[in-house]
Amino acid sequence: MNSRGHSLFPIIVLLLLAGVSVWLDRVTQQEETVRADKSQHEPDFTADKLTLRRFDLTGKTQYILVADRMVHFGDDESTELTRPRLDYLNRPEPVRMESDFATVSKDGETVVLNDNVYLRRAAQPGKPESTLRTERMTVWPDDEKMRSDAPVTLTQGKTVVTADRMESDNIVGNIRLQGQVRGTLYRNTPTPKP
Repeated sequence: MNSRGHSLFPIIVLLLLAGVSVWLDRVTQQEETVRADKSQHEPDFTADKLTLRRFDLTGKTQYILVADRMVHFGDDESTELTRPRLDYLNRPEPVRMESDFATVSKDGETVVLNDNVYLRRAAQPGKPESTLRTERMTVWPDDEKMRSDAPVTLTQGKTVVTADRMESDNIVGNIRLQGQVRGTLYRNTPTPKP
């Protein structure tokens, strides 16, 4: 009887090894299936009250990005921002951009602002405050460039201009309006000389 138990021992061990092998194979296949399923666009992390500061080569703050909420998605490395505000501080006149919602590209170089996009350039001596309103705008923060394929309304003091599309380079100071461009232009009143 004892020899019969010894002869069954290798068979029992082989059956256990086969069972464990089948189990491991099934478990690893299920994990690969879950990892390969990128159709689920679910956040992998979120943050509330986000503040991001970008510095130029001299160490001065170039811009500050603030958002009420940030949601990052691991499947496509995209980021969504709720109520983002972007303040450029390295200009003679500070500039603020804000919207209700924004998406940030994988590399962080492109920001698409959506819904109630508003830009405000502070007034300077001899130059009144400037604003821009649109529903959608693409911004390249590091290059300080913007483009909107949606209608825009620009104001500077009492001057009001509307256009179907716009491109802007903040560093150079160029704005290019396209499509149906209409406006009422007012001259700045020169400062009287004493």
